Amino acid sequence: GDNPKTSFDCSGLTQWSYRKAGINLPRTAQQQYDVTEHIPLSEAKPGDLVFFHSTYNAGTYVTHVGIYVGNNQMYNAGDPIGYADLTSSYW
Repeated sequence: GDNPKTSFDCSGLTQWSYRKAGINLPRTAQQQYDVTEHIPLSEAKPGDLVFFHSTYNAGTYVTHVGIYVGNNQMYNAGDPIGYADLTSSYW
């Protein structure tokens, strides 16, 4: 989903959030990954996107995206939508 009135998936949340800031992103996590500059997590600043692969079998390399908020935390459309610790073994 890509709408706060219905639901969000991960890339819908990042696309919607960035659009509110005047930045247009493509719709899927893989497409967003493909059009952004890649940096190591150690260089990430709040507002940067963080990408993940193999979180499920999606048929694409990149399967999840969130918004880095600092201190090894991201905001993402997980279950539920909210903050996640990037030091968790899942990520």
